[in-house]
Amino acid sequence: MQMENKEKNLTSRPPVVVVMGHVDHGKSTLLDYIRKTNVTDNEAGGITQHLSAYEVVHKDEKGQDKKITFLDTPGHEAFSKMRERGAQSADIAILVVSAEDGVKPQTKEAWKTITEANIPVIVAINKIDKPGANIEKTKTELAENEIYLENYGGKIPFAEISAKTGAGIDNLLSLILILSEVENFTGNTKEDATGFVIEAHIDSKLGTQATLIIKNGTLKKKMFVAVEDAICSTRIIQNYKGDMVEDLSLSSPVHLSCFDKMPQV
Repeated sequence: MQMENKEKNLTSRPPVVVVMGHVDHGKSTLLDYIRKTNVTDNEAGGITQHLSAYEVVHKDEKGQDKKITFLDTPGHEAFSKMRERGAQSADIAILVVSAEDGVKPQTKEAWKTITEANIPVIVAINKIDKPGANIEKTKTELAENEIYLENYGGKIPFAEISAKTGAGIDNLLSLILILSEVENFTGNTKEDATGFVIEAHIDSKLGTQATLIIKNGTLKKKMFVAVEDAICSTRIIQNYKGDMVEDLSLSSPVHLSCFDKMPQV
């Protein structure tokens, strides 16, 4: 009976999407375009050095607004562990490959992480606006590395995009929503929240802070969050924009402050 109630309470959950690929193939530019803000200006050397999470809204085929949560993972090889973290907490991966440069060692490494995490993937062939872009060559290189796209000997959906001009990005977002519907990600908002810690740091004013992704249930004020032996009260719940909120649920990024010790990612 309890199981029946649990199943009855299941609702559709927005997809959590991780964006991966070589360091300068345009991952941050893609996310910048999608959320219309800039993350690279204040990063050391223009490289994203931390995992961050953002929510965006895109209309599905029926014209309804649907949420997508994006995780931004570093492309630099020094951050390979963080990339693995991103893949483990995501539902769908986007592998960004430049149409100018083709498959690079970090592309292969990102692909390995995605296949080990066993999550659905979409390939985004970026920089199609560049004079040196060669989309067919890129598709051939992908196939040579056993990444088989739809109509190119495989079943992996792909989008040809320019993160700079925005060409093809609507198509990419639509593919995410279609894949999400096929995979049927669900959750139960009536349960207590469970999820992943994707980053943690010490803030001079608010103490030990962490960014989490809620994969199931709802997080409300006056709860306690346990990450192994690190504990935090939900006195201050912030959404991905840093706004104070009363509660957050399925697939939402959440910032919590005042952990009693540094939580494990």
